[in-house]
Amino acid sequence: MSRFVDRFVSIRAGLRLRHGAALALLLGLIAPVSELGAQTYGGREFNYPATRQGVTRAQPALRSQTAIPTSRESAVPGRTYPGTDAGRAYPGRGGRVETGRPGRPPRYPGRGGGWGPAAAGIGAGIIGGIILDQAARRPVYDPYEPEPVLPRRPRRPVILDGDDLDEPVLRHPRRPAPLRAAAPARRTPPPVQTARPTPGQPPIIVPAASERRFVADEILVELAPNAQADAVLRRHRATLMSSRRFDLAGVTIIRARLNDGRSARTVLSQMAGDARVASAQPNYLYTLQQDALRPEAPKDEAAQAVPEAASAAAEPVASLPKPEDAAPVLAAPPVIASPELPPVVPLASVAPKRELQPQYVAETLHYDAIHKLARGEKIRVAVIDSGADLAHPELQGVLAGSFDAVGGDTTPHAHGTAMAGAIMAQAQLQGVAPAARLLAARAFSGNSAPASANGTTYHILSALDWAAGEGARVVNLSFAGPQDRLLSRSLAGAKTKGMVAVAAAGNGGANAAPLYPGADPNVIAVTATDAQDKPFAQANRGSYIAVAAPGVDVLAAEPEGRYAFSSGTSIAAAHVSGLVALLLEKRPDLDLEGVRKLLMESAIDLGGKGRNPIFGAGRVDAPAALARTLPVSAARP
Repeated sequence: MSRFVDRFVSIRAGLRLRHGAALALLLGLIAPVSELGAQTYGGREFNYPATRQGVTRAQPALRSQTAIPTSRESAVPGRTYPGTDAGRAYPGRGGRVETGRPGRPPRYPGRGGGWGPAAAGIGAGIIGGIILDQAARRPVYDPYEPEPVLPRRPRRPVILDGDDLDEPVLRHPRRPAPLRAAAPARRTPPPVQTARPTPGQPPIIVPAASERRFVADEILVELAPNAQADAVLRRHRATLMSSRRFDLAGVTIIRARLNDGRSARTVLSQMAGDARVASAQPNYLYTLQQDALRPEAPKDEAAQAVPEAASAAAEPVASLPKPEDAAPVLAAPPVIASPELPPVVPLASVAPKRELQPQYVAETLHYDAIHKLARGEKIRVAVIDSGADLAHPELQGVLAGSFDAVGGDTTPHAHGTAMAGAIMAQAQLQGVAPAARLLAARAFSGNSAPASANGTTYHILSALDWAAGEGARVVNLSFAGPQDRLLSRSLAGAKTKGMVAVAAAGNGGANAAPLYPGADPNVIAVTATDAQDKPFAQANRGSYIAVAAPGVDVLAAEPEGRYAFSSGTSIAAAHVSGLVALLLEKRPDLDLEGVRKLLMESAIDLGGKGRNPIFGAGRVDAPAALARTLPVSAARP
């Protein structure tokens, strides 16, 4: 049905007599009508009046009934007939008269009679109008007609050289999609956070009710852009303690003390609705990983265990305070006190009851063999701890720089001294990397007991930034505590700079939750084993543990030239830090992941086959790890 409608519309449009068709139609009408008049035929007069409205039908007029011959043979040349124009001869051959069909007037050539010209003009007008209309109209979509096939653009020939035959050729490259305009910003955009929080953690971290490892009246705040520190602190009734830019973490942190005795948990809950605060969290507390008090041994056994050269320095051992005398001192540390933390009993500087070799670590890690290949030359190792007794005979000539992030009492501390000695001891003891250089960073404060010092997030971040600025390649982190977003960001920044962080797995026990920074993916977590490669009973367990190292009953340096046996994942991590310094001496291009892979692939498998949550990949094998960093010719014996 739609096709007939389209044809009708086309014909009607042709009758509009547009353009040249209208002119042809008018000429065809004017020519014959102008010569029409009264015509006589058979005694009847036919009138063809030409009017302005058009041509009307002819009306016959009765006249004489004289008949006109109807055949050519009866017509006489030169003769006139009544009822016709007198004296006018009929044209034709031999004077014959050609008549039209009966009952109609004859057509006289040259006299303009008949509808021939008019019909031709009308037809030309109709046809021209249809043609012009069809040319001007847009094509009408017909679902029943097949769509025309568009011509395809010819493909360009692809010429391949001999060198390009093996390479894939893209014959039809796609044009890049046009860039779309970005959607308009919302009227009230959320505040911009320059410190991107760790996935799964909100910008404002409110510690759980069971969490006690943070400074009760301090918070760490990062302001949003264009926010005023005075206004924010006034709003939350806090006092500015210090403000610093931490380059490794990429943030500027304000350390604030809360007024009116309010707790950090309460204020952080209120800050969750403040758009001027980009992020905030507690100032977490970390503890050094060292074992507890052991019974005091007789002097003669202590003298036998300590090397002969150090026996003269063993006199202060008898004058050490007894545990019951030292307990009140630890109840309130002088610099950083947290009443929510349980007191830690210090390690006495005595030898165990059973007799051990003075340094079984040297035989386990094969110091004699590895020191022929590397000694840690020009490698700077940062020990972020409680400081060290730099006057100790074992640490003479090893210092490259020191930093104190805490301030206040600077009494030499036992824990930091033991960690530094395990890495680079120079006198009676042997360090893993004796030629390395020490960057001693004090981020923990307390009395001189090995495990009495506490460190905070703010101090540890300051020490990490200082170590990075001093060119440290290895960072020893022999402490443990809660998960900390800011510390994790700083460790990620240290990894980017090529620093290798080694951390203690923690001394929380087999059922303890993961401790940090050991559980952070940006460090190498180390657990402890004894002389028989058995696990340290108090060590943490977990899939984050990478390797194990000697860390039970290890003879270590103590302040004032003394020596003591140390146990824990702290000194195990220090041994691995020294081994990493040897590896970096031979392969300075190694990064954190490269060192981790090398240590785990060369470790001696302990426990079940493969990696396990107790030993990780196994106890480190120093000669095998170092051999993997050397050329084949040098690694062969």
